[in-house]
Amino acid sequence: PAPSPQTRHWPGLLAAALVAAVVSAGVAATAVPVTLRLTEDDAASSADTAQTTNGAEQATASTDEGRQEPADAGRTNAAAAADGSVAEVAEQLVPSVARVDVGDSPAQGPGPGQGAGSAVVYRQDGYLLSNAHVVGDADTVEVTLPDGTSHEAEVLGREPTTDIAVLHIPTSEVAGSGGADLPVPPFADELPSVGETAIAIGSPFGLDATVTAGVVSAVGREVPDTPLTDAIQTDAPINPGNSGGPLVNAQGKVIGINTAILSAQRTNIGIGFAVPITNAAPIADQIIDTGEVRFARLGIQGQSVDPRTAELYGLDTAQGAVVRSVQPGTGADEAGLQTGDIIVAFDGEEVTSFQQLAGMVRVRQPGDTVSVKVLRNGERLELQATLGEGSTQ
Repeated sequence: PAPSPQTRHWPGLLAAALVAAVVSAGVAATAVPVTLRLTEDDAASSADTAQTTNGAEQATASTDEGRQEPADAGRTNAAAAADGSVAEVAEQLVPSVARVDVGDSPAQGPGPGQGAGSAVVYRQDGYLLSNAHVVGDADTVEVTLPDGTSHEAEVLGREPTTDIAVLHIPTSEVAGSGGADLPVPPFADELPSVGETAIAIGSPFGLDATVTAGVVSAVGREVPDTPLTDAIQTDAPINPGNSGGPLVNAQGKVIGINTAILSAQRTNIGIGFAVPITNAAPIADQIIDTGEVRFARLGIQGQSVDPRTAELYGLDTAQGAVVRSVQPGTGADEAGLQTGDIIVAFDGEEVTSFQQLAGMVRVRQPGDTVSVKVLRNGERLELQATLGEGSTQ
Protein backbone atom coordinates (compact mmCIF):
# COMPACT_ATOMS: atom_id res chain seq x y z
CA PRO A 1 0.00 0.00 0.00
CA ALA A 2 1.03 3.57 -0.57
CA PRO A 3 2.71 5.25 2.43
CA SER A 4 0.70 7.73 4.46
CA PRO A 5 2.06 11.16 3.53
CA GLN A 6 2.08 14.27 5.66
CA THR A 7 -0.66 16.82 5.43
CA ARG A 8 -0.91 19.60 2.86
CA HIS A 9 -4.25 21.42 2.92
CA TRP A 10 -5.83 22.64 -0.32
CA PRO A 11 -7.68 25.55 1.32
CA GLY A 12 -4.31 26.90 2.45
CA LEU A 13 -2.97 26.64 -1.08
CA LEU A 14 -6.09 28.32 -2.42
CA ALA A 15 -5.80 31.14 0.08
CA ALA A 16 -2.36 32.03 -1.28
CA ALA A 17 -3.49 31.69 -4.87
CA LEU A 18 -6.56 33.80 -4.31
CA VAL A 19 -4.54 36.77 -3.11
CA ALA A 20 -3.03 36.96 -6.58
CA ALA A 21 -6.43 36.44 -8.16
CA VAL A 22 -7.77 39.54 -6.45
CA VAL A 23 -5.01 41.58 -8.08
CA SER A 24 -5.76 40.29 -11.55
CA ALA A 25 -9.52 39.82 -11.55
CA GLY A 26 -10.41 42.09 -8.69
CA VAL A 27 -12.93 40.02 -6.81
CA ALA A 28 -13.35 38.37 -3.42
CA ALA A 29 -16.28 36.20 -2.41
CA THR A 30 -17.81 35.06 0.86
CA ALA A 31 -17.76 31.27 1.17
CA VAL A 32 -19.28 28.68 3.51
CA PRO A 33 -17.45 25.87 5.34
CA VAL A 34 -16.69 22.81 3.27
CA THR A 35 -14.17 20.01 3.42
CA LEU A 36 -12.28 19.62 0.17
CA ARG A 37 -9.99 16.64 0.48
CA LEU A 38 -9.13 14.81 -2.71
CA THR A 39 -5.37 14.52 -2.51
CA GLU A 40 -4.16 11.48 -0.61
CA ASP A 41 -2.06 13.53 1.82
CA ASP A 42 -5.16 15.24 3.17
CA ALA A 43 -6.67 11.90 4.10
CA ALA A 44 -3.88 11.37 6.63
CA SER A 45 -4.80 14.43 8.65
CA SER A 46 -7.01 14.23 11.74
CA ALA A 47 -7.66 17.94 12.22
CA ASP A 48 -9.29 20.87 10.44
CA THR A 49 -12.20 18.98 8.92
CA ALA A 50 -13.71 22.16 7.55
CA GLN A 51 -12.21 25.50 6.69
CA THR A 52 -13.55 28.74 5.25
CA THR A 53 -11.63 30.84 2.76
CA ASN A 54 -12.50 34.21 1.32
CA GLY A 55 -12.53 33.12 -2.31
CA ALA A 56 -11.42 35.35 -5.15
CA GLU A 57 -12.64 34.94 -8.69
CA GLN A 58 -10.58 35.28 -11.81
CA ALA A 59 -12.37 35.32 -15.14
CA THR A 60 -10.72 33.17 -17.76
CA ALA A 61 -11.17 33.50 -21.49
CA SER A 62 -11.26 30.49 -23.76
CA THR A 63 -9.11 29.99 -26.83
CA ASP A 64 -9.99 28.87 -30.32
CA GLU A 65 -6.88 26.72 -30.51
CA GLY A 66 -7.92 23.10 -30.05
CA ARG A 67 -6.06 20.28 -28.40
CA GLN A 68 -4.57 17.52 -30.48
CA GLU A 69 -7.12 14.82 -31.10
CA PRO A 70 -5.88 11.23 -30.99
CA ALA A 71 -4.85 9.75 -34.32
CA ASP A 72 -6.15 6.40 -35.48
CA ALA A 73 -2.74 4.91 -36.24
CA GLY A 74 -0.71 3.59 -33.33
CA ARG A 75 -3.41 4.38 -30.78
CA THR A 76 -4.60 2.33 -27.86
CA ASN A 77 -8.23 1.43 -27.33
CA ALA A 78 -8.61 4.59 -25.23
CA ALA A 79 -9.07 6.55 -28.44
CA ALA A 80 -12.40 4.92 -29.23
CA ALA A 81 -15.64 5.69 -27.43
CA ALA A 82 -17.22 2.97 -25.33
CA ASP A 83 -20.79 1.88 -25.89
CA GLY A 84 -22.39 2.14 -22.48
CA SER A 85 -21.26 -0.24 -19.75
CA VAL A 86 -19.03 0.83 -16.87
CA ALA A 87 -16.80 -2.18 -17.52
CA GLU A 88 -16.23 -1.17 -21.15
CA VAL A 89 -15.54 2.43 -20.19
CA ALA A 90 -13.07 1.30 -17.53
CA GLU A 91 -11.26 -1.00 -19.94
CA GLN A 92 -10.78 1.80 -22.43
CA LEU A 93 -10.06 4.70 -20.07
CA VAL A 94 -7.86 3.22 -17.33
CA PRO A 95 -4.76 3.17 -19.62
CA SER A 96 -5.07 6.97 -19.86
CA VAL A 97 -5.12 7.66 -16.10
CA ALA A 98 -1.99 8.09 -13.99
CA ARG A 99 -1.11 8.58 -10.32
CA VAL A 100 0.62 11.82 -9.33
CA ASP A 101 2.97 11.94 -6.32
CA VAL A 102 4.25 15.26 -5.03
CA GLY A 103 7.32 15.38 -2.80
CA ASP A 104 9.51 12.40 -2.05
CA SER A 105 9.32 9.32 -4.22
CA PRO A 106 6.89 6.71 -2.87
CA ALA A 107 9.78 4.24 -2.79
CA GLN A 108 11.64 6.50 -0.36
CA GLY A 109 8.74 6.80 2.05
CA PRO A 110 6.78 9.89 3.01
CA GLY A 111 8.44 13.25 3.35
CA PRO A 112 7.52 16.86 4.05
CA GLY A 113 4.80 18.13 1.76
CA GLN A 114 4.25 14.81 0.00
CA GLY A 115 0.83 14.19 -1.47
CA ALA A 116 -0.88 12.17 -4.13
CA GLY A 117 -3.55 12.68 -6.74
CA SER A 118 -4.38 11.63 -10.27
CA ALA A 119 -4.00 12.84 -13.85
CA VAL A 120 -5.40 12.03 -17.27
CA VAL A 121 -3.56 12.02 -20.60
CA TYR A 122 -4.56 15.09 -22.62
CA ARG A 123 -2.31 15.14 -25.67
CA GLN A 124 -0.56 12.25 -27.34
CA ASP A 125 2.90 13.80 -26.97
CA GLY A 126 3.07 13.52 -23.19
CA TYR A 127 0.74 16.19 -21.79
CA LEU A 128 -1.55 15.32 -18.87
CA LEU A 129 -4.24 17.24 -16.98
CA SER A 130 -4.45 17.35 -13.20
CA ASN A 131 -5.49 19.80 -10.48
CA ALA A 132 -3.58 22.89 -9.43
CA HIS A 133 -4.13 21.97 -5.79
CA VAL A 134 -2.57 18.54 -6.37
CA VAL A 135 0.75 19.90 -7.65
CA GLY A 136 0.81 22.96 -5.39
CA ASP A 137 3.91 25.02 -6.12
CA ALA A 138 6.02 22.06 -7.25
CA ASP A 139 8.09 22.38 -10.43
CA THR A 140 8.15 18.62 -11.02
CA VAL A 141 6.09 15.68 -9.81
CA GLU A 142 6.30 11.90 -10.07
CA VAL A 143 3.79 10.34 -12.47
CA THR A 144 3.11 6.60 -12.34
CA LEU A 145 1.53 5.20 -15.49
CA PRO A 146 -0.83 2.20 -15.56
CA ASP A 147 2.06 -0.06 -16.62
CA GLY A 148 3.69 0.66 -13.24
CA THR A 149 6.53 2.79 -14.57
CA SER A 150 7.25 6.10 -12.83
CA HIS A 151 8.49 9.23 -14.56
CA GLU A 152 9.41 12.74 -13.57
CA ALA A 153 6.93 15.17 -15.09
CA GLU A 154 7.34 18.91 -15.45
CA VAL A 155 4.55 21.07 -14.09
CA LEU A 156 4.11 23.13 -17.23
CA GLY A 157 1.59 25.51 -15.70
CA ARG A 158 -1.33 25.88 -13.32
CA GLU A 159 -4.46 28.02 -13.11
CA PRO A 160 -5.73 28.08 -9.50
CA THR A 161 -9.14 29.66 -10.04
CA THR A 162 -10.22 26.73 -12.20
CA ASP A 163 -7.94 24.30 -10.32
CA ILE A 164 -6.29 23.06 -13.52
CA ALA A 165 -2.64 22.08 -13.97
CA VAL A 166 -0.80 20.71 -17.00
CA LEU A 167 2.01 18.15 -16.64
CA HIS A 168 4.43 16.99 -19.31
CA ILE A 169 6.39 13.76 -19.74
CA PRO A 170 8.64 13.37 -22.80
CA THR A 171 7.13 10.35 -24.54
CA SER A 172 10.62 9.09 -25.37
CA GLU A 173 11.07 8.41 -21.64
CA VAL A 174 8.00 6.21 -21.29
CA ALA A 175 9.31 2.68 -20.70
CA GLY A 176 8.34 0.18 -23.35
CA SER A 177 6.72 2.76 -25.60
CA GLY A 178 9.67 3.29 -27.90
CA GLY A 179 8.60 6.90 -27.99
CA ALA A 180 5.04 5.96 -28.98
CA ASP A 181 2.15 8.27 -28.24
CA LEU A 182 0.37 8.13 -24.90
CA PRO A 183 -3.26 6.94 -25.07
CA VAL A 184 -5.56 9.97 -25.32
CA PRO A 185 -9.20 9.44 -24.30
CA PRO A 186 -12.06 11.14 -26.12
CA PHE A 187 -13.16 14.48 -24.63
CA ALA A 188 -16.73 15.76 -24.53
CA ASP A 189 -17.44 19.06 -26.25
CA GLU A 190 -20.54 19.94 -24.24
CA LEU A 191 -21.79 19.81 -20.66
CA PRO A 192 -23.38 16.54 -19.51
CA SER A 193 -27.08 16.22 -18.77
CA VAL A 194 -28.35 15.77 -15.24
CA GLY A 195 -29.03 12.09 -14.59
CA GLU A 196 -26.59 10.64 -17.09
CA THR A 197 -23.92 8.16 -16.03
CA ALA A 198 -20.77 9.54 -14.40
CA ILE A 199 -17.70 7.35 -13.90
CA ALA A 200 -14.73 8.48 -11.79
CA ILE A 201 -11.28 6.99 -12.37
CA GLY A 202 -8.23 7.68 -10.23
CA SER A 203 -6.02 6.63 -7.33
CA PRO A 204 -7.99 7.18 -4.10
CA PHE A 205 -5.86 6.40 -1.05
CA GLY A 206 -3.11 5.27 -3.43
CA LEU A 207 -5.27 2.52 -4.96
CA ASP A 208 -4.41 2.95 -8.62
CA ALA A 209 -6.94 2.43 -11.42
CA THR A 210 -9.94 2.60 -9.10
CA VAL A 211 -13.26 2.96 -10.94
CA THR A 212 -16.50 4.15 -9.31
CA ALA A 213 -19.81 5.06 -10.90
CA GLY A 214 -22.87 7.19 -10.26
CA VAL A 215 -24.77 9.91 -12.07
CA VAL A 216 -24.44 13.59 -12.84
CA SER A 217 -26.40 15.15 -9.98
CA ALA A 218 -26.27 18.76 -11.19
CA VAL A 219 -24.33 21.13 -13.41
CA GLY A 220 -23.35 24.75 -12.94
CA ARG A 221 -22.73 24.35 -9.21
CA GLU A 222 -20.92 26.93 -7.11
CA VAL A 223 -18.50 25.01 -4.87
CA PRO A 224 -18.24 26.51 -1.38
CA ASP A 225 -14.78 27.50 -0.17
CA THR A 226 -13.38 27.54 -3.71
CA PRO A 227 -13.48 29.88 -6.71
CA LEU A 228 -15.26 27.23 -8.78
CA THR A 229 -18.58 28.58 -10.06
CA ASP A 230 -19.92 26.09 -12.59
CA ALA A 231 -18.79 22.65 -11.48
CA ILE A 232 -20.35 19.30 -12.31
CA GLN A 233 -21.86 17.66 -9.22
CA THR A 234 -21.85 13.87 -9.04
CA ASP A 235 -22.66 11.10 -6.58
CA ALA A 236 -19.99 8.82 -8.09
CA PRO A 237 -17.82 7.94 -5.06
CA ILE A 238 -14.83 10.29 -5.03
CA ASN A 239 -12.22 10.13 -2.28
CA PRO A 240 -8.78 11.57 -1.40
CA GLY A 241 -6.39 10.76 -4.24
CA ASN A 242 -9.06 11.08 -6.96
CA SER A 243 -8.22 14.75 -7.50
CA GLY A 244 -7.04 15.40 -11.05
CA GLY A 245 -8.52 12.20 -12.44
CA PRO A 246 -11.25 12.14 -15.09
CA LEU A 247 -15.01 12.03 -14.73
CA VAL A 248 -16.31 10.10 -17.73
CA ASN A 249 -19.70 9.50 -19.34
CA ALA A 250 -21.15 6.21 -20.57
CA GLN A 251 -19.68 6.79 -24.04
CA GLY A 252 -16.18 6.88 -22.57
CA LYS A 253 -15.76 10.63 -23.06
CA VAL A 254 -14.10 12.74 -20.38
CA ILE A 255 -16.66 15.25 -19.12
CA GLY A 256 -14.70 16.70 -16.20
CA ILE A 257 -11.64 16.71 -13.96
CA ASN A 258 -12.48 15.57 -10.42
CA THR A 259 -11.56 18.24 -7.90
CA ALA A 260 -13.55 18.33 -4.65
CA ILE A 261 -15.92 16.63 -2.24
CA LEU A 262 -18.37 18.18 0.18
CA SER A 263 -17.94 16.39 3.49
CA ALA A 264 -17.00 16.90 7.12
CA GLN A 265 -15.34 13.48 7.41
CA ARG A 266 -12.84 13.56 4.52
CA THR A 267 -14.63 10.69 2.82
CA ASN A 268 -17.33 10.60 0.17
CA ILE A 269 -20.94 11.24 1.19
CA GLY A 270 -22.31 11.36 -2.32
CA ILE A 271 -21.47 14.96 -3.18
CA GLY A 272 -18.44 15.36 -5.41
CA PHE A 273 -17.45 18.02 -7.91
CA ALA A 274 -15.54 18.13 -11.19
CA VAL A 275 -14.33 20.97 -13.38
CA PRO A 276 -16.13 20.64 -16.73
CA ILE A 277 -13.73 19.64 -19.49
CA THR A 278 -15.29 22.41 -21.58
CA ASN A 279 -13.73 24.83 -19.08
CA ALA A 280 -10.51 22.92 -18.48
CA ALA A 281 -9.57 22.29 -22.12
CA PRO A 282 -9.23 25.93 -23.28
CA ILE A 283 -7.11 26.69 -20.22
CA ALA A 284 -4.89 23.66 -20.80
CA ASP A 285 -4.47 24.61 -24.46
CA GLN A 286 -3.33 28.11 -23.51
CA ILE A 287 -0.83 26.75 -20.97
CA ILE A 288 0.60 24.29 -23.50
CA ASP A 289 0.67 26.67 -26.45
CA THR A 290 1.67 29.96 -24.79
CA GLY A 291 2.78 29.17 -21.23
CA GLU A 292 0.12 31.43 -19.71
CA VAL A 293 -3.63 31.90 -19.41
CA ARG A 294 -5.27 35.12 -20.58
CA PHE A 295 -8.68 36.03 -19.27
CA ALA A 296 -11.25 38.80 -19.21
CA ARG A 297 -11.38 41.01 -16.12
CA LEU A 298 -14.03 43.40 -14.88
CA GLY A 299 -11.92 44.94 -12.13
CA ILE A 300 -13.93 44.78 -8.91
CA GLN A 301 -13.77 43.23 -5.48
CA GLY A 302 -17.02 42.18 -3.89
CA GLN A 303 -19.17 39.57 -2.25
CA SER A 304 -22.54 37.91 -2.59
CA VAL A 305 -25.61 39.56 -1.12
CA ASP A 306 -26.53 37.72 2.10
CA PRO A 307 -29.69 38.20 4.19
CA ARG A 308 -28.00 40.79 6.38
CA THR A 309 -26.85 42.79 3.35
CA ALA A 310 -30.29 42.48 1.77
CA GLU A 311 -31.88 43.91 4.92
CA LEU A 312 -29.32 46.71 5.07
CA TYR A 313 -30.01 47.73 1.47
CA GLY A 314 -33.75 47.15 1.69
CA LEU A 315 -33.77 44.37 -0.90
CA ASP A 316 -36.64 41.95 -1.33
CA THR A 317 -34.36 38.95 -1.88
CA ALA A 318 -30.82 38.03 -0.85
CA GLN A 319 -29.26 37.83 -4.29
CA GLY A 320 -26.85 39.89 -6.33
CA ALA A 321 -23.22 40.97 -5.94
CA VAL A 322 -22.09 43.87 -3.77
CA VAL A 323 -19.17 45.95 -5.10
CA ARG A 324 -16.64 46.44 -2.29
CA SER A 325 -14.00 48.23 -4.32
CA VAL A 326 -13.25 49.20 -7.92
CA GLN A 327 -9.76 48.96 -9.35
CA PRO A 328 -8.66 52.21 -11.02
CA GLY A 329 -8.31 52.15 -14.80
CA THR A 330 -10.31 48.96 -15.27
CA GLY A 331 -13.46 48.46 -17.30
CA ALA A 332 -15.53 48.68 -14.12
CA ASP A 333 -13.93 52.02 -13.24
CA GLU A 334 -14.43 53.48 -16.69
CA ALA A 335 -18.05 52.28 -16.74
CA GLY A 336 -18.76 54.19 -13.54
CA LEU A 337 -19.23 51.31 -11.09
CA GLN A 338 -18.93 52.47 -7.49
CA THR A 339 -18.31 50.95 -4.09
CA GLY A 340 -21.67 49.94 -2.63
CA ASP A 341 -23.32 49.23 -5.97
CA ILE A 342 -25.27 45.99 -6.09
CA ILE A 343 -24.91 44.24 -9.43
CA VAL A 344 -28.23 42.57 -10.26
CA ALA A 345 -27.73 41.72 -13.94
CA PHE A 346 -24.77 41.13 -16.26
CA ASP A 347 -25.24 41.33 -20.01
CA GLY A 348 -28.96 40.70 -19.66
CA GLU A 349 -28.70 37.76 -17.26
CA GLU A 350 -29.79 37.96 -13.64
CA VAL A 351 -26.95 37.86 -11.10
CA THR A 352 -27.74 35.77 -8.03
CA SER A 353 -24.32 35.72 -6.36
CA PHE A 354 -20.83 37.08 -6.67
CA GLN A 355 -19.45 33.70 -7.68
CA GLN A 356 -21.99 33.50 -10.48
CA LEU A 357 -20.96 36.97 -11.67
CA ALA A 358 -17.32 35.88 -11.78
CA GLY A 359 -18.33 32.86 -13.83
CA MET A 360 -20.18 35.10 -16.27
CA VAL A 361 -17.07 37.21 -16.75
CA ARG A 362 -14.93 34.10 -17.12
CA VAL A 363 -16.65 32.96 -20.30
CA ARG A 364 -16.33 36.35 -22.01
CA GLN A 365 -13.42 37.65 -24.06
CA PRO A 366 -11.17 40.62 -23.26
CA GLY A 367 -12.52 43.62 -25.15
CA ASP A 368 -16.17 42.54 -24.94
CA THR A 369 -18.58 45.33 -24.03
CA VAL A 370 -21.30 44.21 -21.64
CA SER A 371 -24.25 45.82 -19.87
CA VAL A 372 -24.13 45.88 -16.08
CA LYS A 373 -27.32 46.68 -14.16
CA VAL A 374 -26.83 47.94 -10.62
CA LEU A 375 -28.85 49.20 -7.67
CA ARG A 376 -27.47 52.46 -6.29
CA ASN A 377 -29.21 54.43 -3.56
CA GLY A 378 -32.49 52.75 -4.40
CA GLU A 379 -32.25 53.46 -8.13
CA ARG A 380 -31.61 51.04 -10.98
CA LEU A 381 -28.86 52.03 -13.38
CA GLU A 382 -27.58 50.34 -16.52
CA LEU A 383 -23.89 50.82 -17.28
CA GLN A 384 -21.73 49.69 -20.21
CA ALA A 385 -18.38 48.12 -19.33
CA THR A 386 -15.56 47.00 -21.62
CA LEU A 387 -13.77 44.00 -20.16
CA GLY A 388 -10.02 44.23 -19.78
CA GLU A 389 -7.38 41.52 -19.98
CA GLY A 390 -5.21 39.80 -17.41
CA SER A 391 -3.03 36.70 -17.37
CA THR A 392 -1.57 34.04 -15.10
CA GLN A 393 1.89 32.66 -15.75
